[in-house]
Amino acid sequence: MYNNNSQLITIKANYVGYLQGAYVFHLENDDIIDFDLIKTSLLDKFDLRSDALKNKLVEITYSEILDDLEEDVIVLFKLEDLKLV
Repeated sequence: MYNNNSQLITIKANYVGYLQGAYVFHLENDDIIDFDLIKTSLLDKFDLRSDALKNKLVEITYSEILDDLEEDVIVLFKLEDLKLV
């Protein structure tokens, strides 16, 4: 069962690129985050599979989704919004 945590997190990040099926960002707090899930309208607005935004500073907003179907709880991150800085 998926549980969408309603809290949205907004942070600045550099876009690393589309790697191994995920959209990867290097956050301003030095963490790396991979997004397997992305809001469809963002894919219409930005070609994140190309190198156009690679190494660009952006502001991202994302949510956490808890997948507790298995014995272990897995946290998935969904990219909700992206803005160029």
